[in-house]
Amino acid sequence: MPDPRRSNADYIIPMDGLHNLRAVEGYATARGGRMRPGRLYRAGAWERISPRDRDWFRAHVRTVLDLRHPDEVAGAAPARSGEPPDVVVHRSVFRPDVPMAEFIAELNAVRGPGITSGRYLDYLKVGAADRFARCVELLAEEAHYPVLVNCTAGKDRTGILVAIVMDLLGVDDQRIGEEYDRSNAAIDGLIAYLNAIGRTPEGDLDEIRARMATPADRILGFLDGVRTEYGSVRSMLSLEGVADATFEALEKRLVA
Repeated sequence: MPDPRRSNADYIIPMDGLHNLRAVEGYATARGGRMRPGRLYRAGAWERISPRDRDWFRAHVRTVLDLRHPDEVAGAAPARSGEPPDVVVHRSVFRPDVPMAEFIAELNAVRGPGITSGRYLDYLKVGAADRFARCVELLAEEAHYPVLVNCTAGKDRTGILVAIVMDLLGVDDQRIGEEYDRSNAAIDGLIAYLNAIGRTPEGDLDEIRARMATPADRILGFLDGVRTEYGSVRSMLSLEGVADATFEALEKRLVA
């Protein structure tokens, strides 16, 4: 189980070219179980993985669930250090038929460029609720396990999906916030990745780190917004067509 004596950095699995890798495991759930070890991992983008990193993937992960937009994947491709993981399933949280730059400009026009709980909620209004629902359906299928979920940073889209899953399993909000907050320990790895693929962040290092921070209240604000709008995370996903049997299967996959 998560140990309060451990720092955020202690949960990060060190890799040569993969940032923000950690296991989502050990959390107590509503029915008295705990999230099973070695089943669900989360990370940032994988283009810079080394041969040793690739060996770790082969030993620990069957399926990589990549939440990035096709434009992000294509933009990072020239910086690949080798072959991708063996099985990558692409499920863009953002509409793949709209250019990424256009989509981000639309979000910025509504909320400004900063990452906030409100911006996360705006994702849902432009199609992400359906896409998160399809991801939950994938995570309910045993054939995909163990699964690693990634986006670019491994903290925003990945953080939302992990929070959705934890909420569905009945993990309490404090632990969901703690899990989200752990990405703060991996910001320097994210900055290094962005530099490597030619997306160097603007500003001095302290400003960049502050922009990329993951305070627990951000993901908890998102969950509060979902509950206000839909009643619960489960109700939101049910409206997007997720069946009761899928929720039951998800629990079987991830809880012991």
